[in-house]
Amino acid sequence: MGEIGERIAARFLTSHGLEVIGCNVEVGRGELDLLAMDRGRRIAVEVRATTADRDPIDSIGPGKRRRVTRLAGAVGAHRVDFLGVRIGPDDVVVHWVPGCG
Repeated sequence: MGEIGERIAARFLTSHGLEVIGCNVEVGRGELDLLAMDRGRRIAVEVRATTADRDPIDSIGPGKRRRVTRLAGAVGAHRVDFLGVRIGPDDVVVHWVPGCG
């Protein structure tokens, strides 16, 4: 599910003018799902995907937010975005929350 969600997220971000420059970027002992550029600024993106009937963003707790923010700082990201992908039987819903970190 994660890989599918990340591919959908990358296409979504590209369609909104961002350039995806890395996927599954290893940072020390952690990993950033996506790394993108938005008007010359580096953006770290945490992606959550689900088939459940809920917003996947809700599953990103405070600990994960802190960890992603720390990893983003290590790669010089200016912003942390969270992107949820809900894959239903008939549709895909994307919830993008820029600037969470």
